[in-house]
This record gives sequence, structure tokens and C-alpha cells, in this order.
Amino acid sequence: IKGDDVWLNCTYDLEKETLYSIKWHKNNVEFYRYIPADHPPGQKYELEGIHIDLRRSHEGIIYMPTTDVNSEGIYRCEVSSEEPIFRTVKGEREMRIYVNHSTRHLILGSKQHY
Repeated sequence: IKGDDVWLNCTYDLEKETLYSIKWHKNNVEFYRYIPADHPPGQKYELEGIHIDLRRSHEGIIYMPTTDVNSEGIYRCEVSSEEPIFRTVKGEREMRIYVNHSTRHLILGSKQHY
């Protein structure tokens, strides 16, 4: 529902490989990356509808304290391992945002019925 918070969770199992990066995309546009070797490791990029709280986000988990109609789309998480293998796995899901129209509206005018 529009205005609600959202947790995006990218779970993975690298077995014995070392994590190189985790990247998040919405509609094929990157908006967040986590690279353990970078300082800071988590970095966000401006994208309409994406509202990330970096203090509560880490590794494969992203916290969005609010959503709007522009948050809707196809979200993809990509996990890549370090050398020598450089394996990348991906997963994606669609997020739909619903607007609650339950508030009543009052129409003012000169007619009794419309």
C-alpha cells in the first residue's frame, strides 16, 4: 500500500566462495550496491520511487521507510562472487503499489444529486 515501509531481502549461499558484490536494480536500473571491500560498503543511487534508509540496510537487505506509486516495478538482486570464479546469480520479483481510496469525498454544488 502506498506509504508503507518495505524490506527487500536478497538471500544467497556462496558455499565456499567469497562475496564480491550485491547489486539491486529496479526496471533494469541499478539503485543500490554492496561491495564489502568498499568504504562505505553500501552505496545508493537516486532513482524515482526508491527511498533507502542506509542506516538500516546492509549486505543483501534494504529498508525502504516509505513507498509511492513510483516504487512499483520489477526488482532484481544480483550476487557475484570474488575471483577466480566470478559467478553471478540473479533473482527478481515484481512489486505492485496499491493506493487506498477509502476516504470519503464531499462534493459541494447547487444540485441535490449528481
